[in-house]
Amino acid sequence: MRFFPLLLATLALAQPVAVPGWVRLVPSVVKDTAAYLTLENRGKTPLRLVGAETKVAERISLHQDHREHRGGQVVLGMRPLPYVDIPPRSKVEFRPGKYHLMLEGLKRPLKAGEKVELTLRFADGTRLKVILPVEMR
Repeated sequence: MRFFPLLLATLALAQPVAVPGWVRLVPSVVKDTAAYLTLENRGKTPLRLVGAETKVAERISLHQDHREHRGGQVVLGMRPLPYVDIPPRSKVEFRPGKYHLMLEGLKRPLKAGEKVELTLRFADGTRLKVILPVEMR
C-alpha cells in the first residue's frame, strides 16, 4: 500500500477533460477540415497538448488563426503550432478564430452527423479519446 498515496498524487497533477465540440463539414472535394472543442485541465500542473490522431485523416496538426495588417488590409491566416499549453485549473478553447485541430488528408468525405474519434496526445504520455460530431456551421 506504499504506492497508493503516490498514485493519488500523480492523478491530481494533470487531468485533461474535453468539453464536447465538433468537426467542420466540408465539401467532398476538400481534403482538410478543422475540429473544435474545449480542453480543461483540472489538475495542479500544466498540460501540454502535442498532437492528435484519427482514422479519418492522414494526420492532425495544431493551428492558431491569426490576423495581420498589411498595406492597410487585414490578412487572415493560420499558423501551425508545436504544442498548446493548458495551465492548471483552466480551459483552452479550440474554436473558429482561435485554436483548432487541422485534420489533413481526409481519407474519405465526412458526412453531416457522423461521429469522428480523435485521440489527443499530451507531452506527459496522457492520451484522451474524444468523439466529435461532424456539423455544418
